[in-house]
Amino acid sequence: MQQEPGLQPVRTSRTHNELHKELLLAHKKRGLALSSRSELQQALERRKRVQNDREEEGQSRTPLEDVLLRRQQKQHEKEKEEGEKVQEEAQLMEFVRVRQNLRKIHSAIQNKAAHS
Repeated sequence: MQQEPGLQPVRTSRTHNELHKELLLAHKKRGLALSSRSELQQALERRKRVQNDREEEGQSRTPLEDVLLRRQQKQHEKEKEEGEKVQEEAQLMEFVRVRQNLRKIHSAIQNKAAHS
């Protein structure tokens, strides 16, 4: 005795098939067709494309743009160095101030001990 395969209402539904075809066509029109490439291949291709774009951007600069870019980089470096220098000076001033306070406290303690 053989069993007959059961009917699957979703697969046999005419509206389901029509909607499925419409969905596939819509994706193909927008360039979202199912790809035969794996996600890894797509990611590698995307990374390679981005890298090529960056290289082309770097090569397409004019000599003037190169000079301006170097000047801008030097300016950023100077600003960074000045910021670090100001911070170091502030730390040094705090150290000097704390040292002076410690001297005052130490001399006050010595004066109290000498007068007692």
